[in-house]
Amino acid sequence: MSLEHRRPVANADQPDLGFQAAFGFYLGLVAGGLVALVGLAADVTTATLLGTIPTVVTAVTLIGHVLAKRSHGLPERIGRRRRLRLACYLPAVAFAAAAVAPSVTPLGSDARSLVVTVLLALVVGVTAFGLATLCRNRFVRAVTADEPAATWAYRPAGLLHAGSVLVALSLAFVFVAGVASIAAGSLRGLFWIAFGALMFVWTWAVGKGDDNGKKYYGNRFSLDVDAQTQQGKLRAHDRGVRHDQGRSRRLIPWEKISDVRLTEDELVLERRFRNLRCDRDAIDDPESVYEALEEMNARAETRN
Repeated sequence: MSLEHRRPVANADQPDLGFQAAFGFYLGLVAGGLVALVGLAADVTTATLLGTIPTVVTAVTLIGHVLAKRSHGLPERIGRRRRLRLACYLPAVAFAAAAVAPSVTPLGSDARSLVVTVLLALVVGVTAFGLATLCRNRFVRAVTADEPAATWAYRPAGLLHAGSVLVALSLAFVFVAGVASIAAGSLRGLFWIAFGALMFVWTWAVGKGDDNGKKYYGNRFSLDVDAQTQQGKLRAHDRGVRHDQGRSRRLIPWEKISDVRLTEDELVLERRFRNLRCDRDAIDDPESVYEALEEMNARAETRN
């Protein structure tokens, strides 16, 4: 088991109203889906299903709401382990399997069964994603309640994150699509080639810009890595590096960071599979951030 998973969660208070509602609704949908599958297998009428499923969903939602309210630390326990978050998707996978089973087995099916099972898989899958994300956010906030030693904007470094490369790849795709269309005997390919050429000229020649990027019709767009490509903020905490991006919260434990390096262009947090590379220009004081990260990483290694 990971060292991070063995450490206690400092804040395991009663779940808030948001988690109670999400957990209850998730259980309600799963229960309603099971009732729907049983009803389809028993060949009950559509009117009976429409009358029974909402009642079951409502009743189980209320029960799940009460259970979640009494389960102190439940969202943090779900959020800290990936396998528990993935387990939230199992009902959606089961409903999807029920949708495709008639096509690969001798079991019979009709349009009604297909529509119901596909709809259940989609709705439960979306709800499971929301619940898993909510739990992960609760866990990350609980274990990073301390004041961060360093905070900096995360702007990924590397060739593939450069705006100019993305624009070039997009234009190349347009040209290739146009050539392929002409080769297939369609003159529409000429339109795509002309469109790509026009976009190329407009992008590189028309816009007036400076070091901050080009400006088109009063709006500034940079073809280099700039603030438009920033992906949230990184915060160095005692438990690890927290990545905040929009409403998403992720934690990179110190045990998964093998080294911290500061080069002329990047601040690199080395990991086993994929390094976290931050553009140095996006960091206000890269030296102080690097020193704080080095100190906290060394402290975590000693502690572990």
